[in-house]
Amino acid sequence: MLAPYHAVVSIIVFSAVGRWRRPILLVVLLFVAGLSVLGESTNRGTWFPAFGAWVGATLLLLAFFLVATLRYHPAVLVARPQVPAFAAGPNPASVFIASVMLLQGGFTLADSIHDIVDGEELWIIGAIPAGLWVLLLILVWRMAWGWFGVHLGPDGVHDRQPGGSLFIPWDAFVRAYPAAPNGPQRVALYYERPESVRRRGLRLGGPSLPAASIDAEFLARAIGQYVTHPEHRSAIGTEAELRRLTAATGY
Repeated sequence: MLAPYHAVVSIIVFSAVGRWRRPILLVVLLFVAGLSVLGESTNRGTWFPAFGAWVGATLLLLAFFLVATLRYHPAVLVARPQVPAFAAGPNPASVFIASVMLLQGGFTLADSIHDIVDGEELWIIGAIPAGLWVLLLILVWRMAWGWFGVHLGPDGVHDRQPGGSLFIPWDAFVRAYPAAPNGPQRVALYYERPESVRRRGLRLGGPSLPAASIDAEFLARAIGQYVTHPEHRSAIGTEAELRRLTAATGY
């Protein structure tokens, strides 16, 4: 188990990655572009350092991705008064895996373009995998760039994912036991009025919510607070209400 000091540091670092995800992704994009150009150089003096930097950056980002996925689940919600809502913070793991995919895809695309331009293979042979890589990179970039995940609003629980969305009005929950943790990264939901739940797009996992960047127990307790205390719903999104909610949930 992480020591308290290390846990606090990891929360601060990973929260900053989620908050500054867009500038970080742009820096990674520039870094990948530079490495890809150097990687196609015939000069061994530039190729070997570029390859070493590519391998090192990939391994480091994969390590960060694993730690963020397995250990970063803070009992923290972010106030978004302009929505208004309380939201789970942006997931830093998606930033790390998107950066890894950019590194892999950048080298692959650069190599494919180089082969096509030089006529080393039929253009269709290089164009097909290059096109697939572009589609994959667009997907992971969108996941990392946006702010997906769970939002608690005055009207209910919203969960927005790249493939679809879920909205559960507060009155749809079973009042006695609306939500409970189902493992470290999911929250099981219990409905009294399932007909009022609205789904859009493609969603997997049944009646549950992902808890990728938030503590599952804390999220379940927060949902329970607003199911059983409707008088506090109108204040959702304010810092004062967030402080009250955090204290009420025991965190």
